[in-house]
Amino acid sequence: MQKLDGLLKQAGDLPSLPEVYIRVNELLDTENATAIQIGDALQTDPALTARILKLINSAYYGLRNPVTSISQAVTLLGRKYLQQALTGSVLAEVFKDFNITEFPLRDFWQHSIKTAIIARQLAMQNARIIDHEAFFTAGLLHDIGWLVIAKVIPNAYVTVSGIAKTEGRDIILVETEKLGVTHIDVGVALLEKWGIPGLIVQCVKMHHETDHSGPRAIETSVVAMANQLSRQSLPGDEEEMLELLSTIPYWEESKCTAEQVGIACDLAEDQWLDVMESLGMLDLDLYEEEEDPFLFNTNL
Repeated sequence: MQKLDGLLKQAGDLPSLPEVYIRVNELLDTENATAIQIGDALQTDPALTARILKLINSAYYGLRNPVTSISQAVTLLGRKYLQQALTGSVLAEVFKDFNITEFPLRDFWQHSIKTAIIARQLAMQNARIIDHEAFFTAGLLHDIGWLVIAKVIPNAYVTVSGIAKTEGRDIILVETEKLGVTHIDVGVALLEKWGIPGLIVQCVKMHHETDHSGPRAIETSVVAMANQLSRQSLPGDEEEMLELLSTIPYWEESKCTAEQVGIACDLAEDQWLDVMESLGMLDLDLYEEEEDPFLFNTNL
């Protein structure tokens, strides 16, 4: 797509994942790699190691005793959990040098983390889904294209979301009209460069779609629903929850019950701040009171 190529050219080289991330992921995917080898590779980056251990010891994981080393984390939690923690922990670092102005970065990460927690919890409650941790990563990365767009066109989000809200239009259509490209296009290009697994890329690609038929219908609809739910005020009872879910056209494809959705949303509300702090995002004015609590909202 010409517009996509042009925007990416203006952005300069897309950010790359740190070498330590690539190396540790390779070890995590190698069956005969030991927990000690994985820990030794990760500890070449002490700051990243500290963030991962802080996340693993947060309320999000609910461990009874503190984890003091990466090798212990691998033994106690397993490799998939460590991959999730690793991916989350590198994101703020990867984008820290992006000069992003006029963009609600704090609210962006809050939304992304809530979506990640909800998606993972819904996946855990679904017997048809095996790799639960992929859903945390998919939720965390689903809007990542906006960070690249914001670097090139600082006021793009404010302009596009303002038009969508004022005129009652779909934000994706406004993105296409005003920018010639969508945050989904940019996000998919970035994730493909990073070599992120296809399931995650597909979930990112589909998170604004209403038709989730096909072999990955359950997976993509779970992430799309998490994206929607992260911006909703929780209903007071099951009847109200069912009424809310009836407005989400792909709810049935997700195979999630109203009770499961309520549990996932409650967990996200309880845990997002712990996760955000653990990922090193304390410089985003977390405690600042804002007139509009939903400065970043693409569900328009």
